[in-house]
Amino acid sequence: MSTNWSLRKRGFRSSGTESESRDGATQSSPETGCNIEETIISLSTYLGGIKYMTGLPDIVIIIDQQEEYTALRECVTLGIPTICLIDTNCDPDLADIPIPANDDAIASIRLILNKL
Repeated sequence: MSTNWSLRKRGFRSSGTESESRDGATQSSPETGCNIEETIISLSTYLGGIKYMTGLPDIVIIIDQQEEYTALRECVTLGIPTICLIDTNCDPDLADIPIPANDDAIASIRLILNKL
């Protein structure tokens, strides 16, 4: 996500879409209104975390290395340090700071994140 600035710009564009939706400026037809509402929900779901970011993060914590492999590769490309919870099916060499833990158990994740 950090290496794809077009998506980042799209995330900022969603702010304008949200304000238009609240003002009722987009309600020209019911079909258009539904499409804009769906777009707002989709953008908020997938890009909501980067909406207020002004720069790259100082460090990234990755819980499931296999699931978030793309994010991990982007961090490596951009030189962002990573802390990864490493399960038995993960590669500890990819993380800057690997933490061996069960990434499937919520209690394990909660304990480690509270200590960080």
